[in-house]
Amino acid sequence: MYLDPGSGSVILQTVLASLLGAGVIIRVFWKKIKSLGGKKNLENVEIEEENNSDEFDS
Repeated sequence: MYLDPGSGSVILQTVLASLLGAGVIIRVFWKKIKSLGGKKNLENVEIEEENNSDEFDS
């Protein structure tokens, strides 16, 4: 199977975009992912997020 430079570039970009996209998703939902394995409930995490956002509003 022959891969010319254009095809190799597209494959490389797809792999890198997938990895970076997964990293962004994990970072955005990290507290929810962490709460699945921890002792805290998801409701507690949401309450903490609301409290943290109130601190920065003033």
